[in-house]
Amino acid sequence: MDSKKGLITYAGLFFVLITAGFWFLNIQNSFSVVSSTAQNVIEKINQPSYAQKLANPPHPIKGIYISAWTANNPQKIKDLIQLVKETELNGVVVDVKDATGFFTYKVDLSLAEKTGANSHIKIRDIDKFIDQFHKENIYVIGRVQIFQDPVLAQARPDIAIKDSKTGQLWKDNKSLEWIDPASRIAWQYAADIAKDMAGHGFDEVNFDYVRFPADGVIERLDFPFWDAIRPKYELISTFFAYLNQDLKNTPIATSADIFGLAAWRAMDFTFDLNIGQRLIDALPYFDYVSPMVYPSHYPNNFNGIKKPAAKPYEIVYGSLRTWQDLKATTSYKAVLRPWLQDFDLGGVKYDSTKVRAQIKAAYDTGIDSWLLWNSSNRYTRAALLPEQP
Repeated sequence: MDSKKGLITYAGLFFVLITAGFWFLNIQNSFSVVSSTAQNVIEKINQPSYAQKLANPPHPIKGIYISAWTANNPQKIKDLIQLVKETELNGVVVDVKDATGFFTYKVDLSLAEKTGANSHIKIRDIDKFIDQFHKENIYVIGRVQIFQDPVLAQARPDIAIKDSKTGQLWKDNKSLEWIDPASRIAWQYAADIAKDMAGHGFDEVNFDYVRFPADGVIERLDFPFWDAIRPKYELISTFFAYLNQDLKNTPIATSADIFGLAAWRAMDFTFDLNIGQRLIDALPYFDYVSPMVYPSHYPNNFNGIKKPAAKPYEIVYGSLRTWQDLKATTSYKAVLRPWLQDFDLGGVKYDSTKVRAQIKAAYDTGIDSWLLWNSSNRYTRAALLPEQP
């Protein structure tokens, strides 16, 4: 009798243990599912959200520049959109941060708030602003001036270029202050601006003034970080690599502007105009590189050309033909997309013939994308082909 009771007792105990084990495993699995679900939610919350870009960006890109002031004029914007719709144009380049150092729209960056760079907003609703272009399948590029930045320099003199004679902030010929191109704070600021732009649906960020100063009392430049020993072009190349690495997971195309002379002498790797710009350094790190090949910006008697402004085809062709030489000798990802002149300067009127001559020169060097610059945003419609069906 006692042995039977013992067997029953052990059997009951075994049953209880098995039941408890199954219960424990179910609870553990439940917690695991909840934990996994919570982790997924947390990860989604932490992931940056991005506004809708163009699903199928046009190619080649043919665009025009739009200033911050024009961006604040709804009628002018409407007129420019109509111009793009009715011609071969398909893109616009809008100022995000110009020579003033102020942003066109309110960026969500603490440094912008601390420096006051958000205090002169021109576009109140940037998402709506971009959407009006995207609805017409117009590619939207945001232009950002980097090292020429009076607002940042005045707020953060510790990273700004000083005047070695006065100890005050150094100024160029336009009385604008500059940041030391070696400042890592400025590097990260540039990358963070691009990320903010991506969040609002910009298709591309265009980095301008990615160089050392070119005018002013150059001999009195005093840099807080650059040691004046490291080659300028090497420093700028490192900055380009930094941007490329920091933005590799950000859904936005990138481009950089360089001087036209840097393109003309692209195969002379010792030549950086003393501002750190060489075409070969930009090509590996951006989707587009835009040499500013405005004929009026080349000095008289340049390369045997008495008045370059009067020879738009020759200047643009001569500046861009080196691209083919670089293609044959180096590997890179960038597409060359020049800035072309659509403004009068140096006593030469730029009519449709001269604007079109530049476009032809680009085509003749194998380049099919281009941008037109006019600071007043008044473009020569007769120079543009009608929209293709």
